[in-house]
Amino acid sequence: MMSAHPVTAGEGALIALQAIADQLRQTEGPALRDETDAVHQHRTAVRRMRSVLAAYRPLFDRAATERLRIHFATWGGQLGVVRDIEVRAEVAEDILSGDVDLDRRRRLVDAERAEYLVAHARLVELHSSPRTAQRLRELELFLADPPFTERAAREAGATIRAILVKEARRVRRAGEGIDGTLDAYHHVRKAARRLRYAVEAVTEEPLGMFGKKARALADSGERVHDLLGENRDALILTERLRIAQAHAGRAGERADAYDELIHATHRTADDRLAQLDGALTDIRSAAKAFA
Repeated sequence: MMSAHPVTAGEGALIALQAIADQLRQTEGPALRDETDAVHQHRTAVRRMRSVLAAYRPLFDRAATERLRIHFATWGGQLGVVRDIEVRAEVAEDILSGDVDLDRRRRLVDAERAEYLVAHARLVELHSSPRTAQRLRELELFLADPPFTERAAREAGATIRAILVKEARRVRRAGEGIDGTLDAYHHVRKAARRLRYAVEAVTEEPLGMFGKKARALADSGERVHDLLGENRDALILTERLRIAQAHAGRAGERADAYDELIHATHRTADDRLAQLDGALTDIRSAAKAFA
């Protein structure tokens, strides 16, 4: 595929959004049919759309952009409910690899798989609501007649570069605000995800703008996002292990069998946080090199 060569920043952002819209269309059906990894892929496309709309908001009318982001926030949240259950089951399956304790598997994996089926059926039901048609109509109208601002008419390269540098500063400020709370880490994770998707939207096809320094910036954002995501998954699993341990004890099963798993997941959570400062430093270095 040949890369597009936008003249204005608005043209570049529009091409990026059109490519993400294609991803949404391609992943929606498989997600509703519950094909392998399809819910994850469609949720990722939804997150990309929201992140890119937010990052490139200076190029579009703010009210129109926010209205579209809200539509996708609702659908993304519904996908998130299903995906979170799927992740819990996958992580539990991983830590129980080779474990022959059927009670633990029943509580940690089988119960999640059953909950997933119910949640996915609910997702399909929600998709049939009028909100789906409204969301898709809003997206189609936005792309067909983009509500550009005056800034959108500026030269593509310099304007988009400035937007990406600003997104990197946003991650840095979020990192400086870490106070040890889950909310603070979540804020950093979202900022890093937005940086990654904003960069990838213009460095990947069909745009192919900038070069390896921009790709390094996207990679550094992905690293922070992944570290905090793995930390979150480990903390969630630790809590579920403690709940399962309590239920097992009341049922007369071996509750102490959960202790090693709880310690392991807690160590994983701590390990990911221990790597965060270095990953945030990498973002600052990558942003300086790119700017």
